[in-house]
Amino acid sequence: MIREEINEIKKQFNKDTNVITKYAGCYVDAEKNIKFMNKDAFYSLPEEDAFKYEEIFRKTLSGAIGKSLLTLDFSLDDENEDSPHAFLMKLRESRLDDELLLDEFFRKVIESYEHAENYYIILIDLMYDIPGKASDKIAMDDASTEVYHALLCSICPVSLSKPALSYFANEGVITNRIRDWIVGMPMHGFLFPAFTDRTTDIHAALYFSKKNDALNESFINEIIGVEPPMSSVMQRETFEAILYDILRDELTMPVMSSLSSNMIDMIEENSDNPEPLVLTKNDMVKLISKSGVSDEAIESYEKSVDADIEVLADNVIDTRKFEVKTPGITVKTDTDSIEKLETRVIDGRKYLLVPIEDDVEVNGMPVKSI
Repeated sequence: MIREEINEIKKQFNKDTNVITKYAGCYVDAEKNIKFMNKDAFYSLPEEDAFKYEEIFRKTLSGAIGKSLLTLDFSLDDENEDSPHAFLMKLRESRLDDELLLDEFFRKVIESYEHAENYYIILIDLMYDIPGKASDKIAMDDASTEVYHALLCSICPVSLSKPALSYFANEGVITNRIRDWIVGMPMHGFLFPAFTDRTTDIHAALYFSKKNDALNESFINEIIGVEPPMSSVMQRETFEAILYDILRDELTMPVMSSLSSNMIDMIEENSDNPEPLVLTKNDMVKLISKSGVSDEAIESYEKSVDADIEVLADNVIDTRKFEVKTPGITVKTDTDSIEKLETRVIDGRKYLLVPIEDDVEVNGMPVKSI
């Protein structure tokens, strides 16, 4: 799903739209015990409660695409009759009216979800009458041709409020307040089916993780039913490891500067594309070819099986900062100053030379001229 499609669904989480038909919840303690389950029509909620729930649902569709929001595609093998996909289809068709299916869903989540504290699982049934759009992309409410029917699951932490003094008006005193259990913003969740090209896509789901380096792999595997993808952090670490392992001594500062600059240029060229830029092995071969490495190094990269990966460009490079890490030392500078750094071999050892007249950081401390 692209940002425009995600935002279109997010905007529907408003009680006035009546898109959310029903909601069901399950409160679980740290020992995986169910404390209570509830289910009701969403319109029956008090307005203040509905507003808080809608905030949670919008947050479940928030964050950077490719980092916090990942589109997960199902293969034909993932859609057999005994698969999690088939179960989600059945749950969706039930409109949350089947108590046994709901109970089974919540228990599946509890069994697969990894979290050491209390949490609240919320599942909603939503029906969105998709408005048509004219050639100028203005919505035409009377031109709907499809109803998008989906499930949204949000998993929220539940924690005790912080101790504090509070004013009690009836008693006219300030004293220690009673600590309450507070439902926080979601940690993980998913939308199924996906909303692709503004239509129902039963062959994909949208997964949400608040922390893009902490995908809940067991949950993805057991509940959504696909192989967990690499997190954005893992993509960067894997990409860097492959690059350094294959190119090794050829990664001089001029090469790294050129590689970084060429990659940033590709990202900028793709800026008008709603789809994030994906770097394939062929893309990387072209990039390193333009960056000044030898023909032997290029050939090694082409032949490497480890290099047969695809990563999002935004996940492997920071367009604002440049960072070099070695054991015990980290050097950071802005991307415009990369070419001012230099590598030099002295007595058989490679050194990074940093011009001290420029503002850079070494191990988090600013280095300035003296």
